[in-house]
Amino acid sequence: MKKKVRVLDLLLYFIAVCYIVLLLLILFRRVHFYRSFNIIPFKSIYEYLAGDDLVVRAFAVSNVLGNIVIFIPLGIYLTLFNHLAKRRKIILSVFVFSMLVEVIQYTFKLGIGDIDDVILNVLGGAIGVSIYQLLWLIFKDNRKIRNVIGVCAPICGVLSYFVLIYMI
Repeated sequence: MKKKVRVLDLLLYFIAVCYIVLLLLILFRRVHFYRSFNIIPFKSIYEYLAGDDLVVRAFAVSNVLGNIVIFIPLGIYLTLFNHLAKRRKIILSVFVFSMLVEVIQYTFKLGIGDIDDVILNVLGGAIGVSIYQLLWLIFKDNRKIRNVIGVCAPICGVLSYFVLIYMI
């Protein structure tokens, strides 16, 4: 039984590492020729959604949802691997990670820094923490939650990959 538990734990850690690698590849996938950093909350979101261009609006919706969705697993994994930590500590970790990403994107021209991205990323992380807490209410056992996530994560990962490929 212990060998089975170790194998499942190794699988779960492997999946988490794969998620982090893919997350970094998504966040740092293209080089920009200029630097830009928006520090006004909701400015970018409003500008995108207020426009008349349907293509820009569709991009805005996919950008907003994408920034939320790609950080949901981070909230889940941080809570799963440190389930005794307080919710606000985990969300603060997501915030720090997201800020670090935006600073790196700005510094190395690997993206456009935007406080809206940080807000949406933190929202995604908070949703991930909430999903873990919902699983806790259902199973009341971290081992069972690890098993559920170990099965669901690869399935969701593959589905997300195909959605990303379709959207790009």
